[in-house]
Amino acid sequence: MTHQEALELIRTFLKVPDDEALMKEVNLHLPRIDGTFFAVLHQSVEQLRREGKPHIADALQRLGDVILRMRTLI
Repeated sequence: MTHQEALELIRTFLKVPDDEALMKEVNLHLPRIDGTFFAVLHQSVEQLRREGKPHIADALQRLGDVILRMRTLI
């Protein structure tokens, strides 16, 4: 996965309307999620914190935690 693909996937995940739809999206893309995805996710969280947007950063961090748990269960 490229840096740009990771950003696009993060944006996709952030746009879903509810947890059920999020889980469907994550499951759909789970095979593609790799180290680059998690690196970009971490960079995004840090950037949001620097910009004074802790609520969005926290939500993104929680999303990453859920995806990581799902990824390690495969």
